[in-house]
Amino acid sequence: MNIAIVDDAQMETKAFIHFVKEYGALNRIETDVTSFCCAEDFLEDYAPLKYTFIVLDIFMNGMTGLEAAAKIKERDRNALIVFLSSSEEHYPEALRLHAFDFLNKPTTKDRIFRLLDDITSKITEPCSNLKFTCGKETIRLPFSRIASVTSSGHYSEITDEDKNVYKTRISYTEVCKELSEDIRFLEINRGTSVNLDMIVNIDDEGICCLKNGMNFPVNVKNSRSIRQIWQNYMFDVLRNETVRRK
Repeated sequence: MNIAIVDDAQMETKAFIHFVKEYGALNRIETDVTSFCCAEDFLEDYAPLKYTFIVLDIFMNGMTGLEAAAKIKERDRNALIVFLSSSEEHYPEALRLHAFDFLNKPTTKDRIFRLLDDITSKITEPCSNLKFTCGKETIRLPFSRIASVTSSGHYSEITDEDKNVYKTRISYTEVCKELSEDIRFLEINRGTSVNLDMIVNIDDEGICCLKNGMNFPVNVKNSRSIRQIWQNYMFDVLRNETVRRK
């Protein structure tokens, strides 16, 4: 487990590293923690996938942890970011940046152990994949990266979070049957299903806008119900995240 901590408070950094190493020894997990005193130095070193997760102090001289997190997310939207702060004032901003966790200073051994349990569980949990053929290539696309599935005659068009489009001879019905085990996928119109995690907005004109920039019309008759399902799903996500972090 490779971890980066960015904090200009040396005592806090030393305590964090000590608890991480203790956790690693108890659980027989190899841990390597790299510390940085400022966000600018960290960003010079940073590369996507270099660290299992990143701990950012919110209040630092120069660039703040929130500003650094925004730059990290531009390069890797799936980066796991944990914020450190002596105040919960910026908790809503941390949620908007899809932070994995929020630690209050001073951190405690129990709280860091709980964080590491959550991280370990996340990186070892099985990931469901959709397997299909596109052209002559076999694709295995994680459910979490699928943004939408649409019917196209005898084909299905699958788009991912980066707006890549895959056309496959598997029918739309067959694809949706595979995705049905995952509650994130919702049919918003005949022949169109989307990932609820990818929705940015469903506007008053019945257009569903996704994070990858794609837009799809929502079934007019069921638009109110579809909007409510999405809103309730997002509320549950935020509620579960809040409960987990307490």
